Amino acid sequence: GIGLPETQYSVILKHSMLLLRIGFTSMCCYIFIFIMNSAGFLFFSPITLDPNTAYSWLSLSSDLTSVANSGSLKQLPDNPERFGHFVFVLGSEGFTSGRHAWEVDIGDKVDWMLGVVKESIDRKGRISGCPEGGFWMISHYEGEYSAMTRPSTPLHPEGELTRVRVQLDYDSGEVIFSNPVSMTPIYTFNDFFTEKMYPFFCPGANINGNNPKPLKICPVKVAVWNSATW
Repeated sequence: GIGLPETQYSVILKHSMLLLRIGFTSMCCYIFIFIMNSAGFLFFSPITLDPNTAYSWLSLSSDLTSVANSGSLKQLPDNPERFGHFVFVLGSEGFTSGRHAWEVDIGDKVDWMLGVVKESIDRKGRISGCPEGGFWMISHYEGEYSAMTRPSTPLHPEGELTRVRVQLDYDSGEVIFSNPVSMTPIYTFNDFFTEKMYPFFCPGANINGNNPKPLKICPVKVAVWNSATW
């Protein structure tokens, strides 16, 4: 950090949030952002979905911030980026350094996966949904939460998860999941990253209309860095 007094934190936060709220993007705003990052504040990265990666059963919102399993096949180009066998979609921007965070509104979905993946994962063939296969993610399936390790690690969050925060610290090799509602940790992966990492979303199966609701990326915001979960 840069050792700013606590009172200056609140002043910086107030002015930065005002600048961002009114769409101010001049150098002054970037100076505020730099100061806040240096002072230990967490900036949420603006995440949108990449339609070119979406499996053909998925429906994306027009603003590319939510994804649902439509339960029906769409005729889409079989481009190299698109997943060919699994209901997955990636974020449009990948990361090769720095700290990034985003939150996903899950609601009452009964089947989902969230996390990050490395750029080189196989989009068309078999996958290994664990860090060894390029996936760092957690899941909810048949009433159970798991970290997708090998073998999987059972998770026991405090109550049902309705929103999940994903934090990627590329340089430190961390992927951290937490509950922003209760401000409690869920799981942390520790690894070493060597290629571009992308946000990963899977809305799960939708059989007979049992899991139709979307995963929704929450709007960008500014928040105080939470040392308990980062």
